[in-house]
Amino acid sequence: MKKNEVERLFKKLELKTRSTGHNYGWLTVNEKKILRVHYSHGKGDIPDKIVSKIRGQLKLSLKDFKDLIDCSLNYNNYINILKQKGIID
Repeated sequence: MKKNEVERLFKKLELKTRSTGHNYGWLTVNEKKILRVHYSHGKGDIPDKIVSKIRGQLKLSLKDFKDLIDCSLNYNNYINILKQKGIID
């Protein structure tokens, strides 16, 4: 996965970002931090192992993560998935 694809996901999910030694993004709903996602600056593409960790940090199934990448899953759908999983009230 390319870094610009992950950056696009961060924007799509409206993650508040900060860049230090890693790129961090926080999902905030109603001023409450729900989850944190991060990946390293590093060179080149993001390895599959790290992409899998990002998917886990986002609390998405493989199918939902692919839908997110393919743009068929939007922010509202993502929030609904987190509500169904009990991550968001």
